[in-house]
Amino acid sequence: MAIASLNLSSRWVLYAASCLGIFAALLLKLTVQRRASKLPPGPKGSFLAGIPDSVLRVEPWKMYHRWSEHYQSQIISFRTHTRLIIVLNSRTAILDLLNKRLNIYSDRPQSWMYNELCGRGKSVFNVSSSPEDMERHRTYRKLLQLGLGSGATRGYKDLLEEQARGMLRRLESEPRKYETHVRRNATAVIMKLAYGYTIAENDASDFFVGAAEEASRISGWAMAPGRWLVDSFPFLRFVPSWVPGAHFQTQGKIWRDRLSALSSMPHEWTRKQMESGTYLDSFTSQLIRPGGPGTEFVGSNMEDIVKWCAGGLYAGAADTTVSAILSFILLMSLYPSVQRSVQDEIDDVIGDARLPSNDDLGKLHKLEAVLKEVLRFAPIAPLALPHRLTEDDYYAGYHLPKGATVIANVWSIMNDPTLYPSPSTFDPSRFVGSTPQQDPKVFSYGFGRRTCPGAHFSEPVMLISMASILSRFDIVRLGVGKEAEVSFTSGITSRIKPFDVEFVRRLGTHQPVGDSE
Repeated sequence: MAIASLNLSSRWVLYAASCLGIFAALLLKLTVQRRASKLPPGPKGSFLAGIPDSVLRVEPWKMYHRWSEHYQSQIISFRTHTRLIIVLNSRTAILDLLNKRLNIYSDRPQSWMYNELCGRGKSVFNVSSSPEDMERHRTYRKLLQLGLGSGATRGYKDLLEEQARGMLRRLESEPRKYETHVRRNATAVIMKLAYGYTIAENDASDFFVGAAEEASRISGWAMAPGRWLVDSFPFLRFVPSWVPGAHFQTQGKIWRDRLSALSSMPHEWTRKQMESGTYLDSFTSQLIRPGGPGTEFVGSNMEDIVKWCAGGLYAGAADTTVSAILSFILLMSLYPSVQRSVQDEIDDVIGDARLPSNDDLGKLHKLEAVLKEVLRFAPIAPLALPHRLTEDDYYAGYHLPKGATVIANVWSIMNDPTLYPSPSTFDPSRFVGSTPQQDPKVFSYGFGRRTCPGAHFSEPVMLISMASILSRFDIVRLGVGKEAEVSFTSGITSRIKPFDVEFVRRLGTHQPVGDSE
């Protein structure tokens, strides 16, 4: 027993010494790097930890903006443990680097907990642009363009209208549950598009909805900034699970197995439906059937690639459209004059005898301006997903080192008074007339090779939902007389935090909603 104890202690001392040695070497490298080159300015933090992750968990985009103003630089840099982070806070810097130099700014930083320990490194949004993964990345984009491009999106108009009408029925019967109804609408659209699956009327009991939400929660925990020491000290991924403090190894294995099962379930369901001959056509069925589109450039790996692509549809489209529509609802309740102006336009274009269709959207210019202002005022992703610099670069007199994590601060652009005068004011009129301000959609869907392939799809989803709601209801904030505090959630996606609103059936509207799902 004593010998076993001694061996265990010796091994722990060996691992501890190795970790400290590697940590010291990395810190020395970063220190020498900072002294030898002119990095962008920024806060230093402590010698060991740099800027604590806890500082960056609540609305970090505002912190980065303040630092940019303090250091009088459109680019700032700081360190968290061993990771150097560079934040781009201006339109010029973001477009110059992420778009014009996309060859060296299109990789993703490695999230060791999520990508490696949880086995999600092949996901659409996390796959590396390294030479060994570049072909997979290109194939993802080609397939998603086939399924979500502007041409394909026109084929989904009946689906979008059908689900929007279902959302109206639910808002009318249970208006206080508007968050649930908006999320159900987005989920129903994506599940039918991706897999040909119709979710249950009571979505709380729907197995696949529950599975998708569980996968989303696990992914959020695994990717939480600063939660896992292995993300800051990658060598810890080699430490065995029995070492004190290495519980992330056990947790990663549990989540790896669970996420693999959850992502495979809807794909296998679609395959079984196809084998039975009773399936609805979908993104998955079109691609995996023999001779389907995309076969010529995917080959034998088709099943695996399609599974990851379809899973990315839910992760990418559902959260973004939900965030935008919920922010829209709350903003309409706060700005009734804007709401009335859009409703007048809908009445002029459509009348009150029917609900809006996708064919009407191109005529609703005020509604489109409202969507643009929602994306600007309440950006879906205040920080674009991070990029990784694959070569040393130089810009504006600064050295940007290879391996640095590069983040575009979208919130900073959307609140730039030189682009958007009075940025704290919600004003859709800034996007109408002969001299509209910069279209915020340019900054809302990522940059370079990492732009969102579903942008053409998400816009009609949001517009038909918004048009349908305003044609049927007045959105009224409850508790008028009290100041409404507009605050935002923090996370990969963001939206206005909910408050109580009421959906009042508009007088004189007689549009039939119908019974279809």
